[in-house]
Amino acid sequence: MYSSIRSFTYSNGKISSTSSHLIIEAPLEIVINGATNIMIMFTPGMTRELVTGFIFTEGLIDKVSDIEECMISSEEDIDKEQVIKARVTISSKISSLSGIKGNRISYSSCGICGKENYYDLKKGLGRVKSKHRFSMDVLKLLPDRLEKHQPLYHKTGGAHAAVLLDSEGNPLLSSEDMGRHNALDKVIGASLIKGIAFHDKILLSSGRASLEMILKTARAGVPVFVAMSRPTSRALEAAKFYNITLLDMAKGSNRIYSHARRIQGF
Repeated sequence: MYSSIRSFTYSNGKISSTSSHLIIEAPLEIVINGATNIMIMFTPGMTRELVTGFIFTEGLIDKVSDIEECMISSEEDIDKEQVIKARVTISSKISSLSGIKGNRISYSSCGICGKENYYDLKKGLGRVKSKHRFSMDVLKLLPDRLEKHQPLYHKTGGAHAAVLLDSEGNPLLSSEDMGRHNALDKVIGASLIKGIAFHDKILLSSGRASLEMILKTARAGVPVFVAMSRPTSRALEAAKFYNITLLDMAKGSNRIYSHARRIQGF
């Protein structure tokens, strides 16, 4: 989603009026079991998928069936601002619920902002179990395929995209959002809802690979993560530890940083 506004350009000593398209940033409040409130700034669209992916990659549920109810509505807050609210009921049998309390904010630009404990990110994570192998000839085609899934970016210049692909490079699901973490959660959530298995899939992101992006990938159990820029040092450490093949497919790069044995020919 985007909005059109009036703006100005300066060229050859002259100021001219023009129009610009800006990506929408909106608040999403997730209320879990009527007690825990989590605020996310996001781009509206695929809201249910984002909520599902977020609470899964946060480790609050183990599977989509742990969500007993998810009701999404648009409401006014005390300042008369519109807030999209997701009221989620999670099974009381989920032990991880005992560790969440109070309120927090998770901004789209900072995946770990607002978390009570940095080390909570890694709770319950295990190494990705996949013996599937992938072709570098297929992986090299992914940047061009990403372009086809970025209409919002082409309109606004301000959106990140995430795509889930099969091992032949065929896109299965895609999403866009102002935040790369949000885009990834939308795709993971949509996959969970559709019952898509992750063990032989590829996650492609228009953003860089940071620590939490890799941890989300590990939580889903996807063996290959492809980014469009160099990863952070913590992302590489996590990819090595959690058995994820991490690649940077920026122009002229084609770097494989971890577990290259998954690539055919190694």
